[in-house]
Amino acid sequence: MNQKNLLIAMSAAWALGCVTAAHADYRQKAEEATDYVVAHFYDAASKRYHGDYPRKPDGLEFVTMWGCGVQLAVLADATRENPGKYKQLLYDFTDGMQTYWDPQGPVPGYNAYCSGPGGTDKYYDDNEWIVLDYVMAYEATKDPKFLDLAKATQTFVLSGWDDKLGGGIYWKLDHKSKNTCSNGPAAAAALRLAQVSKDKTQVEWAEKIRTWTNSTLQDTDGLYWDSIELDRKIGKYKWSYNTALMIWTNVLLYQNKKDSSYLTEARRLADASLAQWTDPETGSLQKTEDSPLFTHLLCESLIRLYSVTHDDKYLNAVRREASFAYRYARDPQGGYFNKWKKEHKDPEERKELILSAAAARLFWLLAPYKDVDALKSDGVRAASRGKDKDAEKLLRQAVESDQEDVESRYRLWKVLARRHKTADAAVVEAELKTMALDPGKNEELTKLGWAQ
Repeated sequence: MNQKNLLIAMSAAWALGCVTAAHADYRQKAEEATDYVVAHFYDAASKRYHGDYPRKPDGLEFVTMWGCGVQLAVLADATRENPGKYKQLLYDFTDGMQTYWDPQGPVPGYNAYCSGPGGTDKYYDDNEWIVLDYVMAYEATKDPKFLDLAKATQTFVLSGWDDKLGGGIYWKLDHKSKNTCSNGPAAAAALRLAQVSKDKTQVEWAEKIRTWTNSTLQDTDGLYWDSIELDRKIGKYKWSYNTALMIWTNVLLYQNKKDSSYLTEARRLADASLAQWTDPETGSLQKTEDSPLFTHLLCESLIRLYSVTHDDKYLNAVRREASFAYRYARDPQGGYFNKWKKEHKDPEERKELILSAAAARLFWLLAPYKDVDALKSDGVRAASRGKDKDAEKLLRQAVESDQEDVESRYRLWKVLARRHKTADAAVVEAELKTMALDPGKNEELTKLGWAQ
């Protein structure tokens, strides 16, 4: 399929996706979000993406490198799951991104914008996201081209380290601050490179970066501050992605060294993150943030931690974020709103590429896993066969993956009552009574057989 026909097909796929059932699975939701981004932000002639839709008349023509990093991750994920549909887009965008590459010294790297050689506006963290993306692209395609690109970009990343403040990588080329967002991803990128290239020096770099970040920018609660300036003034705001990349770094070090202390630390950071950013009302990770800009990276770290611990609470937290997003942040006209709040609905909103791509990324992360409806269906099936223990486990996962799903709670309540788990059943029953105060949820409960 040539590029023109491919883009026509993507636009058609997005249009069809807009009217799909509300209970689409994660892969379908990921494709829907990705196809929207391609249909509305992609410029096939330049093989680059615009930063907003509709376009700002006085804005930059193309998205900055930070947005490129999120969309490249989307296409790498998408290629892993559906290479026939997305692989060519991954290659084309990789070609287009080389207009951001500055081959001039002292160390070549990606500019913040496609502004040509000799650029002085470079961010080390922008380049770190690209290293992580290229490693994913290499794993999805097995093409050594992506590994070579990752190595070249990592050379620029590590050139940002010096001994001022005891070490650490600067945030950007002006060398005014060293940030968690330019050290956590650098350590993770080094370890990912080590995974696919067996380069032991990258592991040494990761350990050195982790040690400096922990001693300089970690608070006693396990979470990470934002930055430190050369006068040692610390910016103490805590963004979710800063801790997220340190969770992933610890997971990767555990996988590399088989030292359980790294896994213990990863759990500690993840638990602190859930306590810090989970909104008790919605179950989302938007307690102090209001978009997927940073939280999609926290979701990724939780998925990586789940992959080695198989602790459902980490996977369920990501599912809750996805449930919230699909219910409240999805625009019925296509794509996702920039602000992820229950009350935010602006049909005239100008969408941003980086946020639309972050939404797609969330669903690609979950694509290998069962969604809430599948868990619920499997739980009901198990209960119908008298396998109440299995049914309880499945339905608990469904309940913990969607704060507002009525049926999963009702089904779990029935199973718990049948298993004579009186105390647990009473807790769920109280939740159902609260839900029943909402007319819409009460109607759903009535249809299920609730008669309180």
